[in-house]
Amino acid sequence: MGASIFPGNLFGMYGGADRYQKKARKPVCHVKKEIYVPYTQPRKAPITTMTYTSRGLRREEFRSYMQSSDWNEAVMKRTSDDNGRTWSDWVEEPKQAQTNEEFTQSGGAFQNGSVTFDPVSGQLIKPVFHRLFKGTPQVALKEIWKGNRLFWDHGFYQLSGDDGKTWGVNHQLKYEDGPDFDPSDWGKQEFLKTNEMYIGNSIVLKNGSLLISATIPVPYHDKEDEKNPSIFPNNYREGCVAGAICFIGKWNPQKMDYDWKKSKPLFLPRHLSTRGLTELDVSELTNGKLLIIMRGSNAKLDITKSPGRKWFSVSGDGGFTWDDVTDMKYDDGEQFYSSATISKTIRSSKTGKLYWVGNINNEPPKGNLPRYPLQIVEIDEKGPSFRKESVTVIDDRDPIHDSEFLQLSNFSLLEDRETKNLEIFLTRLGENGGGDDTWTANSYKYTLILK
Repeated sequence: MGASIFPGNLFGMYGGADRYQKKARKPVCHVKKEIYVPYTQPRKAPITTMTYTSRGLRREEFRSYMQSSDWNEAVMKRTSDDNGRTWSDWVEEPKQAQTNEEFTQSGGAFQNGSVTFDPVSGQLIKPVFHRLFKGTPQVALKEIWKGNRLFWDHGFYQLSGDDGKTWGVNHQLKYEDGPDFDPSDWGKQEFLKTNEMYIGNSIVLKNGSLLISATIPVPYHDKEDEKNPSIFPNNYREGCVAGAICFIGKWNPQKMDYDWKKSKPLFLPRHLSTRGLTELDVSELTNGKLLIIMRGSNAKLDITKSPGRKWFSVSGDGGFTWDDVTDMKYDDGEQFYSSATISKTIRSSKTGKLYWVGNINNEPPKGNLPRYPLQIVEIDEKGPSFRKESVTVIDDRDPIHDSEFLQLSNFSLLEDRETKNLEIFLTRLGENGGGDDTWTANSYKYTLILK
């Protein structure tokens, strides 16, 4: 797909960024912030994920702790049938770390947190992230930044016909020929190196289709562009960049499963994103078009030429083809900065509006940093674009109490089905320092009361 052209002085174009960060002209909500799970030991951060697992009020909460990047220990789960008023006892969640000889399986549906109901099939759909490590996961997650990849990602989904009480087997999503996962041979190379993907969100469309997004390797050869750095997951496969694809499913009642078709892939050249397009979020606009917002990264690039952005594309045919990838802007055409961090969209059943939650930075970011402030903004669905006057700060770094290593990212987001308030669960990693002190942090709950 084509790339965006950035005219003029990029720094000058943003100019007085602070005037949008400090106070929204039309804030979209009132924010209530509270400690949800305090840390009880230094360098051992509690992590909370919350989601609904039925069409009603059944919630599922996962708790774990983190002492190293991207690795959760001692994952526990509890459920509530009355929207969190009462809870079951905590039980161990075994899907986080199972081993088979030299391999460790990580992931599970809890990491995605996306459960969707399809009225056509009567099924709940849950995307499942699946990662296999060779050796110790903590070591493998550090080795990747040295160019030594010791893990492999795949995408699955599960179905539930009893409103989330039980879930069926894993169904693998595939974009190419390749064997299924073999429970008796985790290290089978033919499986590990085919159909690699980082699964995104799922959404049921008004036309009756089911759509699941994913990051996959997309072939892209350009001698000049290949001179730029290429960082995981751009190195999923030689001669490729990490691009985006959508699987579009139609329910087949005879086989009680979906028939799948693939979209045309999207990608960015390396000089605009050294890590490709990841952490995909698809939403349906009121005009029936689809919007996909994606994380890119300018890590190891000249930030004056390749500043951090959030990237997007639009589809007018149900996700099969997409417009060229470009950077998201404000509704007056102004650009903004956004570090390489996760973001999510959610449509409020209270206001009917579509909102985006993520990091908009006051200064040009360098790769993943900084990860603050955290904002919510209303999406102008005609653009699509962000309504500049609605940018509302959810949380920001307090220079007196918070370290410069603060991370306001990696959150779970849902709408309370009774109050219609939005809820965010986020651990403020780095609030007490960097290095090993990154993990001396509390888990917080933010309640967003929309106006």
